[in-house]
Amino acid sequence: MLVFNIKINQLSVFALFFIILSSSVQANNIKNSAVVFMYHKFGISKYPTTNITLDQFNKHLEEFSQPKYNVRSLNYVLDTIINDGDLPNNTIGISVDDADRSFLTAAWPKLKEKGFPVTLFVATSTIVENNKNYLNWDEIRQLKAEGVEIGAHSHTHEHSADYTLEELRKEIEKSNKIFLKEIGKTPDLYAYPYGEADEKIFDLLKKYKYKAAFGQHSGAINETSNLYYLPRFSLNERYGEINRVKFAANVKGLGVYDFIPTNPHIIENPPYIGFSLLDQLLTKDIECFVFDSDGRVKNEIFKFNERIELRLLRKLNQGRSRLNCTARDKKDNWRWFGHQFLL
Repeated sequence: MLVFNIKINQLSVFALFFIILSSSVQANNIKNSAVVFMYHKFGISKYPTTNITLDQFNKHLEEFSQPKYNVRSLNYVLDTIINDGDLPNNTIGISVDDADRSFLTAAWPKLKEKGFPVTLFVATSTIVENNKNYLNWDEIRQLKAEGVEIGAHSHTHEHSADYTLEELRKEIEKSNKIFLKEIGKTPDLYAYPYGEADEKIFDLLKKYKYKAAFGQHSGAINETSNLYYLPRFSLNERYGEINRVKFAANVKGLGVYDFIPTNPHIIENPPYIGFSLLDQLLTKDIECFVFDSDGRVKNEIFKFNERIELRLLRKLNQGRSRLNCTARDKKDNWRWFGHQFLL
């Protein structure tokens, strides 16, 4: 009888340990997740790499109108994550870069009709009188009055990652000064031209009180994301087909932290890539892919509990390259982390 009781107690202890372990794994998962989409031009077919056809755009809006999705402003998404609130399931954000005139004529009426919030990222040097390709300040002020969030997209829209600290400071201050004059405030959200960023830009944006900044790499946002290098799914004619949009709209954040290299503007080539996962259960099935101008870069992946390390088998080409890591969780959700490197 004593031996039986000991065995029962041992089983009880094991069961308690399993419950605690399961709770710990659950607690170490992401709390919030959101997907942000990025557009540029609407119905301007001579620019297919930055344009979305109106037929494609209509299908996107029809999909986002389904009850399963919750379209929220970028500021709402970020404030909720920063303040440890709770985002609704399948939260989506919509952003548009460059203030192309087609946003006003083709996209905004449809977004407004749907009641969908949107952030328009504006490069201030392009907003000049009699420029038929871009909006003017009167139109931007009207859009702001109608509920469009206005974000910063630099002043000159140049490849600014190679700028000196002083050049970057002047770029931000010039942009801020114009925004203050024209719309009465400086934006608190920033989008990097071409998605190209550098750690020194992160530091300056923090200094100038920007809440967050967005790149052009794919992936979902969650509470471990770098607020100054947030992902967006870029949509154009090639990558705007509805099946891709449906898939992207339903992915969740991967819960990546302690990512290296910390600077996306890399010096070491090939870069030494590593990161940790909040949810160790994802380690087994995670896959990572790196692409540059020559296509896929072969790599070796090493998995150590929650830590993932990648070794690239060749150097990256000059310019932009991208890392995408995905895994399917126990709820059958696809989890996605992306990052862009610049050489």
